[in-house]
Amino acid sequence: GAPHPLPPRTRAPRRLSPPSAMPASFTLEVEYAKSARAACKQCKAKIDKDEVRFGLKASAGDEGEEGSRNHVMEAVKWHHFACLPRAKGAAWFKKHFCDAAPEAVQGFAALKEEHRPVVEALFKACRGEGAVPEPPEVGAAVGGDTPAKASKRKKGAETGDEPAAKKVAVLSPEQTAAIAKAKEEFSSKSIVALGALLQANGLPKTGRKDELVERCAECKALGVPPTCPRCEKVKLKFSLASGKFSCPGFFDSEDKAFKRCKGPGDDTPAELKRTPWEGP
Repeated sequence: GAPHPLPPRTRAPRRLSPPSAMPASFTLEVEYAKSARAACKQCKAKIDKDEVRFGLKASAGDEGEEGSRNHVMEAVKWHHFACLPRAKGAAWFKKHFCDAAPEAVQGFAALKEEHRPVVEALFKACRGEGAVPEPPEVGAAVGGDTPAKASKRKKGAETGDEPAAKKVAVLSPEQTAAIAKAKEEFSSKSIVALGALLQANGLPKTGRKDELVERCAECKALGVPPTCPRCEKVKLKFSLASGKFSCPGFFDSEDKAFKRCKGPGDDTPAELKRTPWEGP
């Protein structure tokens, strides 16, 4: 019989490539901590209520079907006053925050007048334009102390129970600058290379890359923390908020369980000596 006619050719629909994501933008905000629940993203220690804290937040946007931009906002990552310069390198702060502090930092105008110059000085230090200042006194940050708080604060000062972190900065400007410099150097290394360096110094090599960079930078600038004198299993962890060492605990291979340790015990930070960093 007669051959059947071929069906007309149909063109396959074009596959549209997904819209390219817009580059991330960052915001920096400052405020007096509303509670003591939030932990510092840098040192992991809690941020005291009413303390001046800084929040970093990234937003990435993309173009929708009608050209409208949809923003995907990250949660705010809070930092202690003294920990902010170590969150990113000076080059990063210069790239993302070109204006002066009053324009670049959200919430700056809401600060008490006497705290603004200190925050401006810290912002300059983050950009590598000066030394890191001491954190501002926060006793009467928001509306002043209540009589009970004032009495407690006065009693603490008389008995010498006032927290040391309120009186003395944990790191010197030279130490902070050394950490920032080391952080920029380690940022170009791979996770495998960072893990090898940490392992060579007896330090944990697990975590995200930014955590490994931070760990390497701190230990290269300040020295490797000593082994816990109580459990003698792991290196001690140093808090930049309090200036104290603590034991992170360890995994007991015999009991197949994680064990907590209350080290370093009665040893003071002066007696706990760091050892030199091994490697580049």
